[in-house]
Amino acid sequence: MRLGVAHFALAIAAFGLFSATTATPATADTSSEIRALKARLLKLEAAEAEAKREAKAKAAAAAQHASAAPAGHGAVAAGAPPAPQHWYERLSLRGYTQMRYNDILSGGPFYNDISTPGDKSVGPRQNFFIRRARMILSGDVSDHLYLYFQNDFASAPSGTFSNSPTFNPPGNFAAQQVYYYYNQPFGLFAYPGWNQQGNYSSAPGNFGQIRDLYADIYFDKDKEFRVRAGQSKIPYGFENMQSSQNRLALDRADAINSCCKDERDLGLFFYYTPKEMRHLFRDLVKNNLKGTGDYGMVGFGVYNGQGANRIELNKNTHLVARFTYPYVFENGQIVEASVQGYTGKFVPYTTGIRPSLGMGTNWAGFIPSGSPLADIGSGFTPYVDGSGWNNLGNYNLSSWGARNGWGPVVANGGTGIQDSRVAVTGVIYPQPFGIRAEWNWGVGPQLNETQTAITKRTLNGGYVEATYKYEDKEFGTGTWFPFVKWQYYNGGAKFENNAPLMRVNEWDVGVEYQPLPELEFTAIYSHMDRTNVQAAPYRQFQADLMRMQLQWNY
Repeated sequence: MRLGVAHFALAIAAFGLFSATTATPATADTSSEIRALKARLLKLEAAEAEAKREAKAKAAAAAQHASAAPAGHGAVAAGAPPAPQHWYERLSLRGYTQMRYNDILSGGPFYNDISTPGDKSVGPRQNFFIRRARMILSGDVSDHLYLYFQNDFASAPSGTFSNSPTFNPPGNFAAQQVYYYYNQPFGLFAYPGWNQQGNYSSAPGNFGQIRDLYADIYFDKDKEFRVRAGQSKIPYGFENMQSSQNRLALDRADAINSCCKDERDLGLFFYYTPKEMRHLFRDLVKNNLKGTGDYGMVGFGVYNGQGANRIELNKNTHLVARFTYPYVFENGQIVEASVQGYTGKFVPYTTGIRPSLGMGTNWAGFIPSGSPLADIGSGFTPYVDGSGWNNLGNYNLSSWGARNGWGPVVANGGTGIQDSRVAVTGVIYPQPFGIRAEWNWGVGPQLNETQTAITKRTLNGGYVEATYKYEDKEFGTGTWFPFVKWQYYNGGAKFENNAPLMRVNEWDVGVEYQPLPELEFTAIYSHMDRTNVQAAPYRQFQADLMRMQLQWNY
């Protein structure tokens, strides 16, 4: 209790006591009231005395602390600025986790073809799956240096999380007899091996891997000009730059996402964002409007080009540039328009296949009778039609002599195949209705029709997504984002082995529900018509899926 309040209470009590004692002779009721007032007065006096003792004790403790402090580190004078924070006190730790379940409702013509490059849990024999487990350490180390370090603990490197069986060869008659013995009366097929499932290898997943590790170096106090050094997102495509923590659809559209593996690469990027725009980009995320964050109004950079966490293969950098302009109307509605592009050379990855016809169709794998393809057989590695030497050798023959010199050689791919795109973006942020569309055109590596060579081919594709933001303020059930999305792509899947043709025509209808800011649930019905780009002969499939995701933020 503060002393002023205590004095005020004592005055009221004393006034009541004085009034009671100076009134007419008291009745029995008046006497009891007087006794009650006296008791209340004694209680208030005791409380005041206790408050005085506490105040004196605090003052004594503060004086003792000040006298014990070393010289130059005494008590801070009133009104003095707080002591500066250490760099490690400026950092924060946050993250999110996404758990998925995909159920194939129907699909064909080959059930095992059902798969997507963006989600390893889409396919036969799958159940629950940890899609992302992110931890993010970030903060301003100083007024001119910002650190961002994001790690994913649910990464699945190549060769992991594979549940494709290894089939016993039909000629292994003894193995088939064992199979028939234990599977009757279901071993009904006469041809050995037709219903032998084979063996599964141990293919663990959920490894830790760097997603982002970069530093923003600011050149001015308003932080309008900066250079981003390290592994970070490439400023190409709104959906690529938008965090998976904020995206409505479970996967990014292949047409835009096929430009950049994991949306990231190692390089240097320059960004310019006016001060007022920095606050706008921040608020578009903070206010749950599904923004990207601050990637500058103007951005350009140079990066390796082979993708995040991948070794550079051709010592040839990619160049990227982007310009975006958000506009706020008088009624508060926000729109944004962007244009972006990149160019460079990309070295595709190759593996042995059996060449065939029909890639990107339901009849892929067809080999005509008498065709030269029939004589090639399996294990053929497609030729990469890339120009230039990628191993120059030793040309200093005057110093080392002709006998010790060697000429240039070319590994498959040379210095790579031209990889260039341009894209446009239009966004109306959901207040409450929102729509976003992106489309890109370009050239890039792609396996040819006979699956014998990887050459430069044209590509195009994009997506349109519409949504409505509903905040239930009447019953307090949370925030709802019903949405519909259509995507299309026709071009090479350059990051997959042999860069096969990818044809996608897909619809998603779903809803994201946020009962709490830290909890989200998404349910989507997907109608897919896409190419299985993960295994030759790269056959087209059609499928209907029910997809669900639970996300928790921390």
